[in-house]
Amino acid sequence: MKSLIVWISIASIALMLLGVIHLAATVMVLPMFQNLDEAQFSVFLFMYLAAGIGTVLPGLVSFLAIAGLKNSHVVSWRITLTCALYTCIMGIGAILTMPDNVFAYLSLLIGLSLLLPTFLVKGKL
Repeated sequence: MKSLIVWISIASIALMLLGVIHLAATVMVLPMFQNLDEAQFSVFLFMYLAAGIGTVLPGLVSFLAIAGLKNSHVVSWRITLTCALYTCIMGIGAILTMPDNVFAYLSLLIGLSLLLPTFLVKGKL
C-alpha cells in the first residue's frame, strides 16, 4: 500500500506542476492571440487560465486526500478517484482538440498514472 500512496503522491505533484506550467505559460501564449478582438481575447484568456487552474486543483485535492488514504478512509479514495477520472476525461478532450500539443498527451498520461494506483489502493482499504 505504501508504494501505491507514493505513486499517487508523485502523480498528484506532477499534475499540480503541469497546471502551474500552464498558468505560467499564459504570459508567453497571450501575445500570439493579440489579433483577436477584445471579447474573443477575454474569453481565450479566461479559458486558458481556467484550464491551468482546472489542472492544479485535482492534483492538490488528490495530494491532500493522501492522509485519508493512509488511514484507509473510503471518502478519500472516492475523492482521489473523482480527481483521477476528471483528469483522464480532460486529457482525452485535450488530445481530441489539440492533437499536436504534447501537454495534452502528458495530461492524459498523468491522469492514468493517478487512476491506476487509485484503483489498486481500493483493494487494500
